[in-house]
Amino acid sequence: MDNNTAIRTALITGASSGIGAAFARLLAARGSDLILVARREERLQQLAAELSSRHFIQVELLPADLSSEVGIQLAAMRAHDCPTLDLLINNAGFGLPGAFHETPLEKINAIIQVHVLAAVRLTHAALNGMTTRQRGAIINVTSMASYVVTPRNVAYSATKAFMTVFS
Repeated sequence: MDNNTAIRTALITGASSGIGAAFARLLAARGSDLILVARREERLQQLAAELSSRHFIQVELLPADLSSEVGIQLAAMRAHDCPTLDLLINNAGFGLPGAFHETPLEKINAIIQVHVLAAVRLTHAALNGMTTRQRGAIINVTSMASYVVTPRNVAYSATKAFMTVFS
């Protein structure tokens, strides 16, 4: 999308804090409606109240845990069904420091679900409408950790490396 094209609606994962909230504030200031996805509903509500009152935009909340199949399904369905979705920002993520062999397998599975599977499925869902409308963009937030692997952060680096190559 060029700088002159207004973004009608953006869906942002991991929107309740950090980079996701920064993207939401920037897009709201530009007049874009938002679909905010995150686990922490209270933080989403606070951000939505701030943005909708300050910028007079529509903010839809989608509380969802992208480490769960249900959460991924909810977000992917919303991305697929939004007729004005012009921007998907796959930002949800978390760190998982520690020795790989000492990290519980359920935590490793969760980081793969959030960083890899959720991003792939949301991208696929969003692209269907974007290609039909011939309009849209996707931002995948990755990390320098995808290039520099540290022994005590292997799962994080591996999932971010996937996102870098996938992007």
